[in-house]
Amino acid sequence: MMSGRRWMRSGWRRRSPMRDVAVEVIGLELPLVKGGDDLAGMIAEAAERAGGLRGGDVVVVSSKAVSMAEGNVVRLSAVRPGRRAKRLAGITGQPSEFVQVVLDESDEVISAVRGAILTVKDGTICVNAGADLSNAPAGHAILWPRNPHLSARMIMRSIGGAGKRVGVVISDSVVRPLRLGTVGQAIGWAGLDPVMDCRGQPDIYGKPLRITFRALADQIATAAQLVMGEGDERRPVAIVRGLVLPSRGSRTSPIIPKKKCLYFSVPCRRGN
Repeated sequence: MMSGRRWMRSGWRRRSPMRDVAVEVIGLELPLVKGGDDLAGMIAEAAERAGGLRGGDVVVVSSKAVSMAEGNVVRLSAVRPGRRAKRLAGITGQPSEFVQVVLDESDEVISAVRGAILTVKDGTICVNAGADLSNAPAGHAILWPRNPHLSARMIMRSIGGAGKRVGVVISDSVVRPLRLGTVGQAIGWAGLDPVMDCRGQPDIYGKPLRITFRALADQIATAAQLVMGEGDERRPVAIVRGLVLPSRGSRTSPIIPKKKCLYFSVPCRRGN
């Protein structure tokens, strides 16, 4: 946790006395979000019912709620699947119309297994290119927001009060290699730096960290998922409170090229 230390653009420079840190995650229930709804207004009203927003709060919003409000859904009966979609549907067991949506949305298809297609979209590895049949109206697929960073900025401007620094994260669920289950991932953000460069910070033995970056936005998204849930909870928004975020100014992007990605690097040969 960042509290108790001073962050400067050149890195960690000084420690102040340690103190306990508490982070609170507050789930907000919303009515069912429909196309054209004022999502920011709905969030603001729900936050007021929960006691209001405070400076330093980070509001995490489900990407599905954003997409529903923005109307970024596809009616599957209007989709005409191609040969590749039909072939992949035989592997995944998904409707071929939905598979065609996944192909249309993805920048690259990596692999396919029963129930899912692993893809790259907007520089991010994700399942089904962010498209989903769950938490979508019957006969429809819900997509990622068209511009999640813009959506985050618009929500931040609408819900942030005078003099309050409030961050916004647009989140979705992701899976990780060789691990069962989902965690949160930020696909859009505003009002905070998504990555913290910890290189140069001392470890508990005083040795400087050499390669460590912290995925702050992803960590916040995962914390929020503990109360937002994945099913019929109808809590598509959460307030993460108590974080001591570094001053903004970092231009570090969480997106890295394939040649620098551990999972895409050349496998070590046996004996190396």
